[in-house]
Amino acid sequence: MFTPIPDRDLALKTYRYLRMGMVGLVVALAVSILLERLEVDCWQTSISSYYYTPVRAVFVGGLMAIGASLLVIKGSTRREDVLFNIAGILAPVVGVVPTSSVGECWSLEPTPLPTDGEGNLAPWVIANIDNNIQALLLAGIVGMLAVGIIAAVVYDDPVTAARSAPRDRQIGLIVTMAVLLIGWGLHRWWDAFPTQAHGWAAVLMFLFLALGIGVNAWERRHIPKHRRYAGIYAVISALMVGVGIVFLAALRGWSHMVLVLEITEITLFAAFWVAQTVEHWGRDSLRVAPDEPGLEPEFSGSE
Repeated sequence: MFTPIPDRDLALKTYRYLRMGMVGLVVALAVSILLERLEVDCWQTSISSYYYTPVRAVFVGGLMAIGASLLVIKGSTRREDVLFNIAGILAPVVGVVPTSSVGECWSLEPTPLPTDGEGNLAPWVIANIDNNIQALLLAGIVGMLAVGIIAAVVYDDPVTAARSAPRDRQIGLIVTMAVLLIGWGLHRWWDAFPTQAHGWAAVLMFLFLALGIGVNAWERRHIPKHRRYAGIYAVISALMVGVGIVFLAALRGWSHMVLVLEITEITLFAAFWVAQTVEHWGRDSLRVAPDEPGLEPEFSGSE
């Protein structure tokens, strides 16, 4: 006998599985790197450098999936949603535009080599970047067109509906369009895109994640049942920014500085993600004070 699951339970379970899946992706990447490490007696200089090892599929696939999850999962606050959406747009760029620092710690030397004798990226790497970035940009454009078509079908007057939409939703759409346009322009006219885009995208991704976590802390500071999480999020956000500044300022000459920094930032974000998952686990735990500006629950136990 067919027994449908209530819509509310489906939404909550899907939300939980998506959040746990994000943690699983981080674990898969860590395991893949450790398996590669067992084959050699050294470490690559960064997690990103493992793109040029057998870890590549897990690295790229994981960042693509994490980016999609950050976009799909509705933020618990409006500001968090916008900031994490930007990070979600940047995550696939980090994956498909590899670092130009290829390292030398391989269990199997990539053939052909990813760089020539002068350190320039090989043609096959450039071809991968061009293909993948164009695919991401076109997918983003298709997504924006789909939003417009859906709005035209659902609303009799989509222009009026867009103007009357909440400010954060308007900002989110504008930011998404701006990121797509900027990305297209950089890929088209920035000669250093193949060698510099990875680093800038990674730094900005972690920055927007840290800002999103900080926003969580700020907007929960006066809500009694969320106050303890506000403290946790504030510490994590401060550490993500502070550790980045310290590493870049004091440890720049260390060959494995980027590797340790990336591990630290990912671990801090994973700690936030687990804490927020615990905070939002129960059906009623997503309820926040209705009169608190900027806070918008994803689910409500009374609906």
